[in-house]
Amino acid sequence: MKILYIPSGYKQTYLYFDDSIIKELVNLKHQVKVFTIMRGSMVTLRSILTSFKPDLILTLAGLKMPRSALTLIKQVKIPIAIWMTEDPYYTDKTLKFIHDYNYIFTIESSSVKLYKEYGHKNVYHLPLGTNPSIYAPSSSNNYKYDICLVGFPYPERIKTIQFLLENTPYSILTVGSTWHLALAKYKTTNNYEFIIGWVDPRTVATLYNQTKIVLNTHRSYQFKYNLNKKGVFNRSINNRTFEIASCGAFQLTDLKPDLTKHFIEGSEIVTFSSMDDLLKKTNYYIKHETERKEITKRARQRALKDHTFGNRLKKMLKIIETSI
Repeated sequence: MKILYIPSGYKQTYLYFDDSIIKELVNLKHQVKVFTIMRGSMVTLRSILTSFKPDLILTLAGLKMPRSALTLIKQVKIPIAIWMTEDPYYTDKTLKFIHDYNYIFTIESSSVKLYKEYGHKNVYHLPLGTNPSIYAPSSSNNYKYDICLVGFPYPERIKTIQFLLENTPYSILTVGSTWHLALAKYKTTNNYEFIIGWVDPRTVATLYNQTKIVLNTHRSYQFKYNLNKKGVFNRSINNRTFEIASCGAFQLTDLKPDLTKHFIEGSEIVTFSSMDDLLKKTNYYIKHETERKEITKRARQRALKDHTFGNRLKKMLKIIETSI
């Protein structure tokens, strides 16, 4: 298949997503051309559509896709698919452009029902995957941290880290913007460290491998800065769930309804349901390294078998190819 790939327009983590997707499409023996939308680039896009003649156009997120590009693509009648990677947090915006795409793949299972209710017939749940060449185990078994959390300091995450700082003696690392402000009063605490700002995936993988327990909690669908007036509840798990597993690192994650579709709870992944439950399981798994490693081994096997970007793209393209 000849595929024209249009990146989301976002930087940082999205550059990693783009690179992983492009490489896997090539590995799957598809002919791929990449087009980055810039100001005044519609002439170039028209030329590519005419000369390359793709069988499919694929893009991510869609929040930065200009109307002019969608109008041009509609004129040439080439199927276009979108992988919605920010659902359900920007539903107020995404509902306005879902009908510009022939195929919608969303990381959030709750969004499938919503988009179908709004009249789109080709909507599928497809989580993001992992790139195991980046998220891989380390050859070293040396731990620098007892607990780490990578991600933006949403209110629930702040409360969780604060709870652990006040109720355990463990060394804790947080990575992401404004953690130093959110937990300023703990900056002088011997067991708390933070890295400010975005960190590239390879460094994140290193941090995961240097940590006994990686804490993975999800953004609330009710976060005040979301654009989700319909209150679509996030049932699905985030991409970090697959990346941590791919590293062969141990994670404690809050229980989302879709989790057990991807991992066996208690065998491949461990969840917590409350702060008391988190504290109990943190204390237990800090002390039981052998059991931690057995779980992480099974989690990595599952991630490599079922949850890579290659797996996801095979599924996506099979769905599209059977309907074209």
